Amino acid sequence: MGNALPFATRAITAFALAFLLAGCPGETTPETRERVAAPAVDTIARKDWLSPTDPTDPALWLASREAGRDVAPTAPAVGRWNGVLQDADERFGESARMIANRAAQLETMLRERGIDEPARELVADFARLADKGSRSGFSDLCQHYDNLRKQGLTRADALARLSRENGRPEETGDAPVPVRP
Repeated sequence: MGNALPFATRAITAFALAFLLAGCPGETTPETRERVAAPAVDTIARKDWLSPTDPTDPALWLASREAGRDVAPTAPAVGRWNGVLQDADERFGESARMIANRAAQLETMLRERGIDEPARELVADFARLADKGSRSGFSDLCQHYDNLRKQGLTRADALARLSRENGRPEETGDAPVPVRP
């Protein structure tokens, strides 16, 4: 009987605690909380690719990626990207969306190998390799450039090689020369 008293005390305490934790008497339904999804943060900047049906403006996407966060459509960086993409569009056969995708893809592939070359510089460098109206292949240049960099060529050497292979003089200057499709 010596163990019965502490057992009874523990049982009563446990019952009282369970009753208190169960809620208020008379409450028939438990309180429900409405789940609200947190707004997506930097959804544009986090995109890896712009699909053909994605309504996102390529310049806005590239500016947001570059900033590491979503920027306003009226941000100066978006205007600068519009200028870069417009110039590229006059030289290459791909759409601004495809040029943006390929430039971002190449930037990522290079970065994975420890090479930091921003997409903006890649587009500008490749634009120097094509005449306006030539409708050259931007995607082809990206692939060839990536292969040259994989072979260990520096940025300057790879661009010089592309320039020579496309009939360009060693010094590209401002005068564009056509790129073979």
